[in-house]
Amino acid sequence: MRFYELISAGLCSGLLLAATAGRGVAAEPAAQALNGPDWKLPYSAAEKEAKATGKPMLVFVGDPQACSGCREFLKTVCADPEFIAFTKDALLCTQLIGDRNDSKEEKSKKGHAIESFNIPASHAVIITNPDGKRIGELSTTPVSIGQFKKDIQAFIAKSRPEGRLKYTEVELLDKEFTPSKTYKTEPPKFSPEPLKGRYINFLTAVRVHAWENTRARTHGTWMERNKHTPAIALKMRKALAEGFPGARITWGWSWAALNDMSPNYVELRKLMSQFHKEYGDEMTFWPGVYFADKFNTVEQAKKDLHEGLELITKMVGDGYRPKSVLAGHMSVESMKYLAKYEGIHTVQGQIWSQFDVDGQDGDGGIIYPYYPSKEHFLKPAQGPRGGDDFVDMVNIDGWTVDFFAARKRGTGNDYNSRVGIGPIETYTYYGKEMGLRQMLYTTDVHFNEKAVSDNGYGFLTVNWELSLFEWIDPQYLVRWLTTIRTKYPDTQMLTMGDFGDLWRKHNPDNSRINLKFVQRGHDMPKEYEGKKVTQHPPIFRPEMEIRWYFNKDFRFATIQNWQENGPKLVMDYTRYNQPYKEPSGNVIERHWDILDIINQKESRPQDKYKPFTELPAEEQAKVLKWYPELKNLKP
Repeated sequence: MRFYELISAGLCSGLLLAATAGRGVAAEPAAQALNGPDWKLPYSAAEKEAKATGKPMLVFVGDPQACSGCREFLKTVCADPEFIAFTKDALLCTQLIGDRNDSKEEKSKKGHAIESFNIPASHAVIITNPDGKRIGELSTTPVSIGQFKKDIQAFIAKSRPEGRLKYTEVELLDKEFTPSKTYKTEPPKFSPEPLKGRYINFLTAVRVHAWENTRARTHGTWMERNKHTPAIALKMRKALAEGFPGARITWGWSWAALNDMSPNYVELRKLMSQFHKEYGDEMTFWPGVYFADKFNTVEQAKKDLHEGLELITKMVGDGYRPKSVLAGHMSVESMKYLAKYEGIHTVQGQIWSQFDVDGQDGDGGIIYPYYPSKEHFLKPAQGPRGGDDFVDMVNIDGWTVDFFAARKRGTGNDYNSRVGIGPIETYTYYGKEMGLRQMLYTTDVHFNEKAVSDNGYGFLTVNWELSLFEWIDPQYLVRWLTTIRTKYPDTQMLTMGDFGDLWRKHNPDNSRINLKFVQRGHDMPKEYEGKKVTQHPPIFRPEMEIRWYFNKDFRFATIQNWQENGPKLVMDYTRYNQPYKEPSGNVIERHWDILDIINQKESRPQDKYKPFTELPAEEQAKVLKWYPELKNLKP
């Protein structure tokens, strides 16, 4: 579940400092909540003293009032005589904790400091150099005080002037990760025919708290332990079997969930083997809870993938190996690693049209599966299988969304850019009846006869995190699936790994990708059960029509007032024969987008929708070569 949406829906019980900077934080005054070493407060004073004395800093980022793990860290690690003695001369200790007495300026400074430490909405110990630049991150639950000290000393000894902005374990400092085991799968026997049919990838995910970007972040303000129980998992899985008999789904497990020893998670892990045997479900790893590559170094991301997948094998038993990985956004380097060393060739590695949502953005890709370029995870490979630009990884979207919603950025008072077939954006905004209408409306864009005839196949993908079923009526899911099966009886619900294998079999490279979609704005009622509908007017535009076109060379979209036979304006034109580069190395960057001539989100001045004839002549020719039926776009 996405954190910003929980806030909107009123479902989040505790907000972190990083999520509430400038809005006020209901926490005890920091000075009254401290014990242990000689804490230098406020944080701004600690920064000045560190620069003056040349001492590195230990910065505890947390919220003891809201987080039991934070309180435990202060009571145990910080109260340990060995740790206190170590910090006395070696470190300047400080904390970033919300204080109701902070001024607006101080709150803002704390928020910016946490952002610079690359630790949003989580808790950990940050080690900085004397200039206040982060050089390491450690868990608040160390194996031992002795190891905690050694790790701090290693970070200080190997610190760089520019800092270490991404998480890495001490043992991986300046090293390349080499897996202890390697796996390989044979390529499929490729079919001369394109893929046919209708398919759904239904994903669910298990975590301990909302943000688990690194291994060190073992707890958070908003915990989900009570939302991940065998009873909830059984309720969800039985409802899904009721709505879609024979369905096979994919479960993603976070690092913390795979290692948590509380009874809920111990029993839940046992249940996964049963689900695999009974339903044929796929169990796999969920690195970084959607954005692993933003928060972890390349080598740490590889290590997490290898060891996380080994834990999945142990959990399911009998030598089980998944065929896919659930990742949110995944860098090309991680994809190359999976294909080369882990024998995995399918990943949920993009969130289509993600922009100004949560911690990482990625607009610019193709809505259906494709093989990525070695340059960027959103760019389809331009060359043939085995060529210099080809990565043998089927990159799949995570959430099928309404095309009208996807034009928007993030969320606002009356819109949400992620409205589609997910329950947060439908059930919680509109209720059961209208929410279901929106889900089915989005479904029909992909499953209607014209779309399937044009594209060869229809594809829906969505992640309903397990925590949703602690509060949602499972019949909401049942009714959606039952309606789909009645209207489109040929629909199959496959695991992500099996669907990836099928797509790969029918697509040796990206040359067969040629997708066309038409959607007219949803005509929702102005009132429902005596209540005015005020949410999402950008979506409810029955007079408007969007057309999308995707292929390996570019993506192209138009928007038109069809009722008035208005002009078809170019809404998006993103070329894939241009050079693109992902953020890499030590850089923290939330925008992993590829934005070209014009982008649907209108985030830049050049992104105003425009007539086709305003595109460069050579670009008009490229579009018309692929889609000669668009010749009417020219006057």
